[in-house]
Amino acid sequence: KAQWDKEAQAAFNRYIRIRDEGKPCISCDAPLVGKSNFLTGSAIDASHYRSRGAASHLKFNVFNVHSACTRCNRQLSGNAVEYRIRLIRRIGLERVERLESDNAPRRFDIPYLKRIKFIFTRKARALEKRRARRQDNAA
Repeated sequence: KAQWDKEAQAAFNRYIRIRDEGKPCISCDAPLVGKSNFLTGSAIDASHYRSRGAASHLKFNVFNVHSACTRCNRQLSGNAVEYRIRLIRRIGLERVERLESDNAPRRFDIPYLKRIKFIFTRKARALEKRRARRQDNAA
């Protein structure tokens, strides 16, 4: 199960990085540049507003996770106050408050984790293809 959880999280995080490509860091507004390896996210992290440790049930929630620079996410533990300010701008106060009040425990079984991996791998590919088509049409 741990392996499926790891693979599902990697697929989900990769989707988040691709989705947020071109957007600034959610916590400090710095441009997210550098060689981003979509598997490890070396320059860019998929930062959880409510951490996986504190709210593991939200780890696959697309409103809870946004791209951040590694400094904010790792060294400043998410830079939470600034993250919240920009998160409200990005998804609205109502959604942020819903995330903050969501404490319903969830268990992710292996079939669910397999589905998460499949869905977000497909979504990431579709986004990449759409971007490539847009770039081809612009050229």
